[in-house]
Amino acid sequence: MAALLLKSNRNIILITVLALLIFLGGTFMLHTVPISVKNKVANGLLADFVITFPVLFYFIIVRPLKVSVKRMLFVISLCCGFAYLVLPQHQREYILQIRKLTAVAELLFIIYAVTKFNKLRKAYKAHQLLLTDPIYNLRAAMAEIMGESVAVKIIASELAVLRYGLLFWRKETPALKASRSFSTHKEFGYVAIWCILLLAVMVEITAFHFLLMKWSHLAANIVTGLSLYGVIFFVADLSAVIKRKVLISDEQIILRTGLRWRVCTDLNNISAVTKITNDYHSADPFFKGGISKNSGNMLITFKEPVKVDKLYGASKEANSILMHIDDFELFAVTLRCRELRCAKLAVLHC
Repeated sequence: MAALLLKSNRNIILITVLALLIFLGGTFMLHTVPISVKNKVANGLLADFVITFPVLFYFIIVRPLKVSVKRMLFVISLCCGFAYLVLPQHQREYILQIRKLTAVAELLFIIYAVTKFNKLRKAYKAHQLLLTDPIYNLRAAMAEIMGESVAVKIIASELAVLRYGLLFWRKETPALKASRSFSTHKEFGYVAIWCILLLAVMVEITAFHFLLMKWSHLAANIVTGLSLYGVIFFVADLSAVIKRKVLISDEQIILRTGLRWRVCTDLNNISAVTKITNDYHSADPFFKGGISKNSGNMLITFKEPVKVDKLYGASKEANSILMHIDDFELFAVTLRCRELRCAKLAVLHC
């Protein structure tokens, strides 16, 4: 396992260095060579961008690390996009022809997804019956039908962002019936911080747009478009943090911070709940799940490790979680009452 991890890290570092040499070094060389040979250099760079680097990626990453070949489509698309931005007009015509070929592959993937729609819907409904959480249930259904690939995770994550970023006005259906909810953002003052950050981001986007306009109108529009999509992500994060509250039912508890992570466990699995007033440090590992990564006002510890589902990235297990909760005292009292009720019901069933 250690040897495999070492090989993986070595290959990732190697492909990163090659990418910097080809893309940044090639772009620098294109702007420094004499005009008489610029067209020949541009043709060579075009080949490096859309052929050499994808081939290197295949032999350094895909083949030795057994990564899905589907990732090659994403890499080729990125290479074509970068080449279109930096190369002269003559080479852009070739890129458009190449892009038509990759568009065919993307169309085939969309058709494949459509053919799986009925199976996806059935799998999604099955997950919804267990727990009403459309975001994680959609990802689970897609992974079940279309495989646990990086592309599937990315698409599911983007759909979640669009749902909360563009439909932020929609009400959230509680994931647990007959449950008590607790918000996680008020005591931290996240709304005020978010507004300040959004204002700073919009100012930077505007300034950077006008700066790029002096170099390339196309590059300015592309970068601004991507930046505005980032604003949608920003809105989605706030919307999800406000709507996706911590829930306690008679038997279960759902801990979460927006779209970032989620834990579902039984009440009888909770060992202790501690209020944190200062920065928390511990020799024992714990999951940092607060709105701000290194802060939180509650540490919740479990008898058995719980699975932390993350929308972005792989899931992990944790014995304790540091997070934010509003009205800690009411949360602790509610949790204690539900635990006692759960224990009584267990005795009655026996």
